[in-house]
Amino acid sequence: MSQELHDEILPRLFEAVSLKSLQLQQAIRSGDDQLVRLLDRELAPLISEVVEYRACNSREIHLQLRFVSSLIREDADDRSCVVRNSTILSVLLDRYFGTSAVSDVAGFGVGNTYQSLGDDGLLNESILNALPDMVAVVTTDYRYLYSNAAHGASLKCSPLELVGRHISEFMEQGLFEDMVRERLDRCFRGECVEYVYLRREGDRGLFVRCRLAPLKGHDGRVVGAVLTMQDSGESQNMIAA
Repeated sequence: MSQELHDEILPRLFEAVSLKSLQLQQAIRSGDDQLVRLLDRELAPLISEVVEYRACNSREIHLQLRFVSSLIREDADDRSCVVRNSTILSVLLDRYFGTSAVSDVAGFGVGNTYQSLGDDGLLNESILNALPDMVAVVTTDYRYLYSNAAHGASLKCSPLELVGRHISEFMEQGLFEDMVRERLDRCFRGECVEYVYLRREGDRGLFVRCRLAPLKGHDGRVVGAVLTMQDSGESQNMIAA
């Protein structure tokens, strides 16, 4: 197969799934249960094709993950769809960032921050979930692509509940625009950024250390940011402050 034909596969799959999803949503709104069941059966194999497609470079990985994240956002009102799409995203994350990722796609790594996690330099989900630090991957449109268990617990959400949602949803009012956005933008330009912020918990404030490291594709292009947070152990009385 020529490279030109290969490059057309993912866009065609995305278009087919999007069209079928739109038809399904229209059938749901019209209350046509029989058509809903028919379209749902037709949608399933199309989604399977998207999941089974093996990306051969970082660009295709990014497109694949972003597409499934967009499905999660579009179907946010349908819990069964969210669960299904989140499961799909989990499968893709495990494929490209899990222990078998090296044999699938080489060279899709992160900055120096995570090279100590393994010789392959890849985000290893099982290792990240075992870390006490709060770790997340944020896309260039400021949405969660991945969260480890500790980060999810700090926000009282499961990791899958965070995927596709804008990070500002989980911050105090004004924090994203006043502090976080500018630092993420610097990270997306290739800079490693460190800062400390005060997180409110009841009448106490906890100082949290944050580090942002660029997540780069094989071609060196930044496709997101790896966020690591640690409680400093220092606190402040918010009432007195």
